[in-house]
Amino acid sequence: MKFGKTFESHLTHEWRQQYMDYAELDAMIRDAVVNAPDRQVARGTRYVREQDSSVDPAVAEYYENFQRNFFAVCHQELSRVEDFFAQKLAEARRKLDEIKIQLTAVIRTYNARHMGYVCSEFYLSLIMLQNFQSLNYTAFRKICKKYDKHIKSDRGAAWFKEYVSQAPFSKEEELMKMITDVENLYTTHLTHGDRTKAMEKLRVPPLRQVSPPARVFMAGMMLGLFVVSAIVVLLSMIYATNSTLLYTFGRMYRGLITWVLCCFYLVINVYVWQRVGINHVLIFELDARKRVLPATFLELASAIGYICTLSMLMFLHHKEFGVDVPYHFPLIPLGLPLLLLINPIPMLHLKARMWILRCFGRILAAPFFHVQFADFWIADQLLSLVQCIVDNYHLVRFYFRYYMKLPNAFDFEPDFMVPIICCLPPWFRLAQCLRRYYDKHYKPHLCFLNACKYFSSIIVVIFSTVVMETSDEYSSMFDNPWIWPYLLSSLVSAIYFSVWDVIYDFGLFQVWKGENIFLRKHLVYRKSFYYFAIITNVLIRFIWVLEICFIYYNVLLPHDCKTIASFLEVSRRFIWNYLRLENEHLFNVGNFRAHRDIYLQPIGKFTEEDSRIDKSVQTGKQSSF
Repeated sequence: MKFGKTFESHLTHEWRQQYMDYAELDAMIRDAVVNAPDRQVARGTRYVREQDSSVDPAVAEYYENFQRNFFAVCHQELSRVEDFFAQKLAEARRKLDEIKIQLTAVIRTYNARHMGYVCSEFYLSLIMLQNFQSLNYTAFRKICKKYDKHIKSDRGAAWFKEYVSQAPFSKEEELMKMITDVENLYTTHLTHGDRTKAMEKLRVPPLRQVSPPARVFMAGMMLGLFVVSAIVVLLSMIYATNSTLLYTFGRMYRGLITWVLCCFYLVINVYVWQRVGINHVLIFELDARKRVLPATFLELASAIGYICTLSMLMFLHHKEFGVDVPYHFPLIPLGLPLLLLINPIPMLHLKARMWILRCFGRILAAPFFHVQFADFWIADQLLSLVQCIVDNYHLVRFYFRYYMKLPNAFDFEPDFMVPIICCLPPWFRLAQCLRRYYDKHYKPHLCFLNACKYFSSIIVVIFSTVVMETSDEYSSMFDNPWIWPYLLSSLVSAIYFSVWDVIYDFGLFQVWKGENIFLRKHLVYRKSFYYFAIITNVLIRFIWVLEICFIYYNVLLPHDCKTIASFLEVSRRFIWNYLRLENEHLFNVGNFRAHRDIYLQPIGKFTEEDSRIDKSVQTGKQSSF
């Protein structure tokens, strides 16, 4: 692999603007050789030196000008690298002094767990700074070597020796001493002298860590099993002759199918984020040492999908399996993942599962806890899974009625709980926005406007419920007077959500002319993807219009319309996730935030509540309303 690609793959993306621009300097060298006035020189067939009097004066002047311009740019790059390194090193000195003081008083003041977090994140910041130092040093050495090779000069080596080798950022002694000090402090104060345990807590794998081959094999095997079983399920449905069984199958498995689709979408999200350098580990405030790799996500999603498709096959072919009643089979994909999620045994990524449960706990108690990015991101996912949640409620209700031998067990029509369930996800987001408005950390008026957006969604649910409950009193849908408030509220809500998505969640429409028109200055994905995302996001936001038309003209049954709308909404959220995290990533890049924030306050004045408040203030300044 060429060094340019190695350089790009190993740098810290949040600090990208502070690294030396290797690609620009490399392009300058290549352009200088290609555009040289002497073609033989351009092909590198003879030496060009300022001291060589046999060289054409025009060629010598050309290379003198290029040398002057090239090393002027090198000086600018070196100055930027030195300034940033000096700033980060000064911050590290200050934080290390505070950590040394507070570790000695950990029993009297700080929670040892908090200090462990502080030390591990500070250690991570030092490792990132060391990587910044070594990458830039190597990049300057490589570019000077390339200059000498292509220009046939020794000026590159001389400049590197005079300026880079003597630059403060190339001296690694102080940084190495700080890294060693943190290791010793952690060993002495937090692991009681156990250095092996201390290093296990401190060491961090790279963000682009490659999944182990065994994990990739298992993920591929589970994916293959899922694909084969899914194809068999489709064929079984096509050739099934029992329409009553298919009707029940659709009602019982629609929510589970939506959930499996959502899991695979999340796998693709994580893979692409890692591929393009979006640090989702930092954005979600995860522990980089215990993060779940994309191959593991794929293995879990494939396993859930495989279990679900096996259950479908047993349902559709229950007689071949010697089972008279097939209605027990959906319990397996419904209950097994839930049991594994709440399983307290230290297996199957306990830390990750506990993190998810804590997020759900904060979502359920939204007004009483400070809101983190992961909390409202998961709550936003629940907004797109409303139909999935309702379907699973119908499934649970079916089993309750079925095992109680009630006559209405096979009734999958909505009851009083359905509108309540539909209101819960927007309520969670509404409560989170009100909490952020209460904290008044940054632009509180936007928090209030965002809360109004989710309140409009609740209004839509209320009018929809009224229309549904009164529909039997009228011969036509549009004879019902409640249909007009429903249509008006749906229109306002759809416009509200669409505008908020593209302006605040995506951070687009910042540029109104030029090649990035309607987008923004900095883009991570291909330009066409943003226009595609804007169009699809708006169209799917208004899919309810098509749904009403299909139902009114009897093109599709309401159940079929809900199925299509549910799958499209999950797909819209899949696209939304890319741009939402990209927007948060660019905020981190703009603030050079490459690791979780460290909060150190004067001894005797710190509480865990203060830490959560400070974290909410610092990490919520983007568009995380």
